Amino acid sequence: MLTLIIHYSIAITSTFYVHDTFFSTTSSTQDDESTIERQSYISKFLFIYTLILFTTRYISSYFAGRLRHYSVLYELTWLCNFTLAVGCTTFCGASSLWFFRRRPLVATACCIAISIDQVMWYVDLLGFILTRQWLIGVMKYLTWKQTLWIDRLTCLHHLWTIPVIFYGANASLTWDSVKLSAFIVIINVLLSRWLTPHCIQIGITDDKNKKDPLHYRYLNVNLAHELWQDITLPFLQISKDEPGCLVYLFRLIWRWILLNTLIYISILYPLNEWIISL
Repeated sequence: MLTLIIHYSIAITSTFYVHDTFFSTTSSTQDDESTIERQSYISKFLFIYTLILFTTRYISSYFAGRLRHYSVLYELTWLCNFTLAVGCTTFCGASSLWFFRRRPLVATACCIAISIDQVMWYVDLLGFILTRQWLIGVMKYLTWKQTLWIDRLTCLHHLWTIPVIFYGANASLTWDSVKLSAFIVIINVLLSRWLTPHCIQIGITDDKNKKDPLHYRYLNVNLAHELWQDITLPFLQISKDEPGCLVYLFRLIWRWILLNTLIYISILYPLNEWIISL
């Protein structure tokens, strides 16, 4: 619980501070009434969905062992869940309160920050439908023994978060969103490396116990400790040689930001232009 509170407190407030300091003059806050009303509805929807996601996963932990209870709180700090919370907050529109001030640029920056992961979800989903195989492996965790049915039910936001937030922002993407997304990636990865363990376990764990979620649970939130264990594509391997902490984080962060930038140019910018034209 302390990890969850510290992670969100630092990540959100620092992101808002960077936005207000360096990007507030270029971030449009004078939208028409229809856009403000749209953002208000989306903010309420994201709040309800996020509340359901948080509470159902947390309540389910009471019936799945002590490690599940801990892992749920750690896993809520994944960047995709962070984006839901930030989208809700930045579309709220309570301008009298600094924390709830409208910041659509922050919401779109979060979408760019998670874009490589979300695109991989589409690739994995399409690949599984056509070939019954996970082409990349980002969705394979849904078949793990430690993954409950409620996790599978509340993972669908990976497929709709970006288009919903783009629809709410209702503005052309700019390079400011890309720049801010780089900060969002960095701060979340560093916080996860600091606060969240690679895994949690009870007692001494061997290969047999690792398959039992009552004794061992894999975390690796925001890939802060290693490349996700189900991803086997050769060109993505950055932790196979077991590099030191700083070397690994450097490899991860610059690749993550580069891939997000390529996704922004090739997919997100055209997608957003199409969405705002609707």
